[in-house]
Amino acid sequence: MVSTSVDLLKSVACFTGLNSEARGLLLDLARERNFARGEVMLQEGDPCPGMFVIRSGSVKLYRTSSAGDEQIMRVVGAGGCFECAPLFDKGPNPLSAQALETCNTVFISAASFETLISNYPEVALQFVPILAMRLRDLLNTIEDFSFKPVPTRIAKLLLQLGGRQDKNQQVSLPVPLTQHHLACIVGCSRQVLNGYLQELVREEIIKIENRRIIVLKPEILLELTGSKVRDK
Repeated sequence: MVSTSVDLLKSVACFTGLNSEARGLLLDLARERNFARGEVMLQEGDPCPGMFVIRSGSVKLYRTSSAGDEQIMRVVGAGGCFECAPLFDKGPNPLSAQALETCNTVFISAASFETLISNYPEVALQFVPILAMRLRDLLNTIEDFSFKPVPTRIAKLLLQLGGRQDKNQQVSLPVPLTQHHLACIVGCSRQVLNGYLQELVREEIIKIENRRIIVLKPEILLELTGSKVRDK
């Protein structure tokens, strides 16, 4: 695990600037934790156990209303990390986390994180850009829900989840999200989501095969979001 964890931690933005001594201490403090598909890793409102860095698999971060409605805030894949904020403000988990598939993680407990910060205070500065980016993402989400219709939010989500184009100029969603998950992200019913996806299929903008969404014309989705297509 050690060599793999070293490479993984080097790739995570908040740890890229660590010197060899700090990284060595971090590796000593880190523990491997595995989670089965569907297993809850964090519960909203509970004390924060620490920080997870995903080696493989994907995790949904979500909030639940008193009525039981779910709002997915973010999906984290391999190389991503969560949950940073409570490590600094000592507050409870702001989100719940559930494995979307079998996950292998590197776990740094809250106590271990405090030890790391005590020995290397400069580590805290590495988190400032990460937390700032999360704040911007949250503001963008608020803007989307306040001002943009559901079709625009769906188009934007498909582009965000799609990642890079393959050699055929197609984009596939790499994470195992169901239509229920997608609806929970954009804030609509599954029926509304399915209706719009079928409309995109009829217009040959996307195709759905084996429960997998493949974006055939990402430039059209970009236009639907109100953004301009950039010249390559």
